Amino acid sequence: MFYVRTSILPDSSCVVLRGTPSEASSQTLTGRVLFRLGHSLKVKRITVAFQTTGSSKQQLQSRTASSQVQMEQVLFDASSHPNGYTVWKSNCYGSDSSRYEFPFTFVIAGHMHESVNTSFGNVCYELKVNIQTCGFGINTWSESLRLPVFRIPKEGTPHALRLTDPLRMQADWLGAVELQVLRDTVSVTDNSKMRALVVIRPLQKGLQLTDVGLRLSETVCHKTATNRFGDPHSHHKVISERLKAIGDSITGLSSLPLSQEHSMTLSLPIPKAFSGVQYTMDTPRISIVHELVLTATVIDRDQTPHYLRISSHVRIVPKLALEDTFTELPPYYSASFDRLLLGSSEEQPDQPPSFSSLPPPSYGFAASTCNISLA
Repeated sequence: MFYVRTSILPDSSCVVLRGTPSEASSQTLTGRVLFRLGHSLKVKRITVAFQTTGSSKQQLQSRTASSQVQMEQVLFDASSHPNGYTVWKSNCYGSDSSRYEFPFTFVIAGHMHESVNTSFGNVCYELKVNIQTCGFGINTWSESLRLPVFRIPKEGTPHALRLTDPLRMQADWLGAVELQVLRDTVSVTDNSKMRALVVIRPLQKGLQLTDVGLRLSETVCHKTATNRFGDPHSHHKVISERLKAIGDSITGLSSLPLSQEHSMTLSLPIPKAFSGVQYTMDTPRISIVHELVLTATVIDRDQTPHYLRISSHVRIVPKLALEDTFTELPPYYSASFDRLLLGSSEEQPDQPPSFSSLPPPSYGFAASTCNISLA
């Protein structure tokens, strides 16, 4: 059977740029290309390229737009061969001697635009392999692999520290009801769940609560494209929404009297990046902001419904942005992992014993050593 199977195997599933375009350093993208043949093939030339993908109409166009990325590397060239090609044997029987594998390396500039996919256009990158052969039939084979480019704040910068700020939304309506939303951070990763604690606190009597909801929305603004009024084009959509109806199961009423504070945890599913949601960003060409909205319906003493709403901006970031911020200490399992205790295991004669001769510390009964009696 005649076939050419190409496997593009980058060492990382994405390119991560740390910092703003003016401060981010270049990153190295390495990997290898593996070929499997179902028949002997006369190979002339093989190249691999890191490039933008999509037509020019799909790309974000502006005066400040950078040119399309096109970096190419030659993996194999038989131009110096007398025949102008080299015969590759088939490895369909799993022969290790006929494996065809080539490494590649690309240097990605730090000012490159991160990947984005919006209604105004997209910026996408791919690794593409081209194989040129000679003979009858198809003489060019190609294979491509999408590779996203992320941009995260540089570690230790104010922008990176703001990612871990707690989310605190609080407002009261006419001194009658107080609404509050609490979260550990203002940031959330894609392809996850966003959980928030919602608190409804009555400040007056005689009110009833009908429903409580959370909504996450996304607004994309194309700064370089304006409408006839001179305003930038923008697009708004709801990413995720949940509405929880409040009722009294005992009385069967559709509302609940606000005689005390009510708290509940609501979660919103966050879709995968580039398909259902975009990362929060602000570039010279495009800005993407996300807003978390809390809604509640309250009925007053006159049975008049009031629709309350508070909102705050949140950030959708890659998982790597939060992994660099939070650091967990390794768990203590055994003294064999403690280099400080075992650093001087050999005892010197006529010298007092070193710390390594002491028994390893034990934390199994630490709680029993901290009993304090207040009798």
